[in-house]
Amino acid sequence: MRSITLIRHGPPTVSLRTRIRGRDFRQFVVRYEAAKINLSAVPPESVRRVMHRAARVFSSDRPRALHTAELLGAPLPPVVDARFREIEFPVDFPLHVRLPALVWTALALGIWRLGYSPRCESSAAAKRRARTVASLLVQEAHQTGTIVLVAHGGINRLIAKELRRLGWHGPRLPHSRHWGCTTYSI
Repeated sequence: MRSITLIRHGPPTVSLRTRIRGRDFRQFVVRYEAAKINLSAVPPESVRRVMHRAARVFSSDRPRALHTAELLGAPLPPVVDARFREIEFPVDFPLHVRLPALVWTALALGIWRLGYSPRCESSAAAKRRARTVASLLVQEAHQTGTIVLVAHGGINRLIAKELRRLGWHGPRLPHSRHWGCTTYSI
């Protein structure tokens, strides 16, 4: 049986609950992108078992994804590719209002989905990237059988949609929590 499992990275050392000003959101995102996984967060054993069965492991090039693959005990070094990185969204809010970073992220994703994408990847470009990545994963699964991708919530959601469009079976939406693990099969 062929399968592709999408795993969302573990909880990073930089918290989305941190309250920041809108004008500081870009710097927050830079810190978040550079963060590794909080070592007090223990990966679920069920996700470790999925990782250990992988014939091939892929990972985003972001430190939190690479560190997650390491903490899950990837059986072989992951194939690292920037195409697996998280979707990009607007990060410039010239406001002095202080809100949790999660709120700024939700606002940014909302306006991004409405088509506003200055200085970042557009929604259409992210969907094209997900289509390319899904095709790559499907090709690899046909060759090796069991594939694991350690990436991010937003890109995993887009990849899952493409896998289902290509005839793979699994949930409409992948698990979006940290350590979320969702398998698609054919």
